[in-house]
Amino acid sequence: DASRRAIRKVLNRVDSLLDISKMESGEMSLDREPIDLITLADSVANELRPLADELEVEIINQVSPDLPPLDVDGDKIESVLLNLVDNALKYSPANSRVVINSRIVDKQFLQVEVIDNGPGVPADYKKRLFDRFVQVEGRQVVRRGVGLGLAFCKLVTEAHGGKIWVEDNPDGGSIFIATLPIAILPELAD
Repeated sequence: DASRRAIRKVLNRVDSLLDISKMESGEMSLDREPIDLITLADSVANELRPLADELEVEIINQVSPDLPPLDVDGDKIESVLLNLVDNALKYSPANSRVVINSRIVDKQFLQVEVIDNGPGVPADYKKRLFDRFVQVEGRQVVRRGVGLGLAFCKLVTEAHGGKIWVEDNPDGGSIFIATLPIAILPELAD
């Protein structure tokens, strides 16, 4: 399992680099379709649960099944969630939680939140954290990254017409927030 996760992580980094390059050059198209956020969040939680167990961190999916479906490229948004939850795990102390939550912002967007109890993000990093190769210096982490995951998240979120940012968690740690478009489905006749 650990080997499979390591291989997938390397492949995800290569895919992220390619996707970042394609998005920046305008060559990437999105395969948008209606998909439930809870399905994507469940998939991410299940994939990262073995790693979370090793780190003694609990992943909690609080996404409501009653939310309207998203109008997104499911694979790309799943990768965004995977990056955000993986980052949260990377910085979370043992015996803490990473929570995936969501709410409706308006008729057009859902807000997705990944909440952790890690060290938080210093104020001077909050805006540039989503740039390529930026990492908070001086942090002790179990697994190092290369600073591409959040840049990928920003480009994908913006390609869907949404926004992404980070806020302080009042309970300590960070809340990474992304807005994603709600699918507009035709109404069915009675």
